[in-house]
Amino acid sequence: MTPINTELFAFAVRRAEEGLENEPDAFAADLDIIEALLDRCEIRVLPEDRFFVRIDVENIPQKIIQLRRKRCASLRAENGLQEGFDARAHTGSNDFGHTSADWDAVIRLGIFGLRERAASCAARFTGEEKRRAFYAGLCRTYDAALRFMARAAAEAKRRGKDEMAAGLARLCSARPSTLFEAMQTSVVYYTLQQFFDGSVLRTLGRVDSLFYPFCEGEDPAFIEALTADYLEEIDRFRATANLPFALGGRDAAGRSLVNPLSYRFLRAYRSARTTSVKLHLLCAECTPEPFLAEALDAVRSGRNSIVFLSDEKIVEALIRLGEDPADAADYRVVGCYECGGRDEVTCSCGTRVSIPKALEYALNGGVDSVTGKNVGLPSAGPIGSFEDFWKEFERQLVRLCEEAMRETDLWEERDAAFHSAPILSATYESALEKGGDLYCDHSAKYANSSLNAVGLATAADSLAAVRRLVFEEKRFTLDGLAALLRRDWEGAETLRLRVKNKFPKFGTGEEETDRLAAGIVNVLDAAVNGKPNKKGGVYRLGLFSVDWRWKFGEMCGASADGRRAHEPLSQNTGASPGAAREGATAHLASVARLNAAAVPNGAIADIDLHTSAVTGENGLGALLASLRTYFSLGGFAVHFNVLDLNVLREAKEHPDRYPDLQVRLCGWNVLFSSLSEKEKEEFILRSASV
Repeated sequence: MTPINTELFAFAVRRAEEGLENEPDAFAADLDIIEALLDRCEIRVLPEDRFFVRIDVENIPQKIIQLRRKRCASLRAENGLQEGFDARAHTGSNDFGHTSADWDAVIRLGIFGLRERAASCAARFTGEEKRRAFYAGLCRTYDAALRFMARAAAEAKRRGKDEMAAGLARLCSARPSTLFEAMQTSVVYYTLQQFFDGSVLRTLGRVDSLFYPFCEGEDPAFIEALTADYLEEIDRFRATANLPFALGGRDAAGRSLVNPLSYRFLRAYRSARTTSVKLHLLCAECTPEPFLAEALDAVRSGRNSIVFLSDEKIVEALIRLGEDPADAADYRVVGCYECGGRDEVTCSCGTRVSIPKALEYALNGGVDSVTGKNVGLPSAGPIGSFEDFWKEFERQLVRLCEEAMRETDLWEERDAAFHSAPILSATYESALEKGGDLYCDHSAKYANSSLNAVGLATAADSLAAVRRLVFEEKRFTLDGLAALLRRDWEGAETLRLRVKNKFPKFGTGEEETDRLAAGIVNVLDAAVNGKPNKKGGVYRLGLFSVDWRWKFGEMCGASADGRRAHEPLSQNTGASPGAAREGATAHLASVARLNAAAVPNGAIADIDLHTSAVTGENGLGALLASLRTYFSLGGFAVHFNVLDLNVLREAKEHPDRYPDLQVRLCGWNVLFSSLSEKEKEEFILRSASV
């Protein structure tokens, strides 16, 4: 840490602690901290950057959030939720790390225009003192942002970056008017929110729609070069879990938004050697087939980080949640797969539930087989049929959801004590209309919360095994099976392998097991979606697991599907590792049987394909047909990993020979060489089954 940042950090901590003692929320203290950071941070100009300078404030805003959260360190234990958290049965928290700005406003108005709009609101709405203080705070913050931009322009000029300096100088007093200035505004705003506001920005928005109006009259070669430079500069931020942008989708009238710039971005993304940028492709029935084909061709050439999302299903899910159709149509994809309508703060990763834990508690009378604690509910009564067992499983699962949401409520009703977001709030129309911060005052039109359920296939496969072993083959009583699982299949390895490799599995197109998975989603839908939170919004269900499934699996006992204790849970809505033995078509058919409209927070199918299956025109045609069919059946989202077993094995043994080999991990792209040994082995196992 440089001396000036050491000094800034000391100031930020002191100001935050004063706020904890003397102020009702974080807003006033954060204004002082953000202004100090903007006015005093060191500015660097990298030779390779074209649009904006670089700064390093050592994650001071995030450190301040953690400092404030320590004041509530005992919150979980005081409310009887610690044992469930320790067992990774349920976790709950607030989430300031998955946001989208109103990018339409940012690019249309620019930093100068956002400041003007905030000042206009201050003049129009003269009411209570708190509201006046909010508008004044926005103006003060954006004045500091403009001073920071002026400093950056001067430093860029001094370093010989005339194009950068001229753009910044103009943007200090005007809205963007050229394609360069629009892209420059995007990079400037990302820097402001990500590093000074501290609300982690997890999307660049629909860049083809945002920037296309600025393309008129520009030379095609200039557009192509500028687009490539934009992606490469974004990539150099090295954002955690990658920084996404979106292409395509539909407008409110249902017309495709794919335009010539969409193709340019896709081609630039394909040719760029980026590792920290990922692409959300918004697909609709009206999306041009050549555009989809070009994207799929990029995937089979190694650009595995493209996610294909169903525009129709996303809009349906958000409307079903209660959002206005126009807001739902103008959704943003945040982070990995999470979608929120216009004027929604998604908070998409605060709350998690382990579905296999509910099954564990149904078998053990509420006792956790790893911790030995009574985390679940005591048994409701005797179980004489699989239907009775399903009801007990459902009861335990609903209880875990309730506990997870209760913990999240405890954190989110204290949001004002932890964090404010003046830079982000100034982009939201609802925050300006209400005169309140997005977090301190929960001023978003949709101040929703999210719950993600982890381990769907593990649970569905285990339920199928319980039905067969206990109620059909009658090989065990429920107590006998529970005892075997507590022993981690000790003395029954042959049976375990039979269950793991021969029993029906979700992801093979087998209808009975698919119905169990769909039934789990229906239970979660009723337990989560639309339940009120403490912010004036509602809860929304997601079915993605990212890397939580490793930690949740470590705390989960052996499961009836043949999984050993402490092994990872299944990933997202896909089959368990090695279980998708009937190929990609059957795998997608299983996932499409889930009610995707019940998962507004996002869901994804992970499809692994062998390189030999996607070569040539026939391979590309098969990919395109699979994608179209999956979405026509009601699928939510999918990404493809094109794998070669021999290549992965050699890359594991000789990483120096494959320095650029990338795979899609959870919800982001990584270099294969950067994975842990157990992660590499899982990819090798997956590639062996395709």
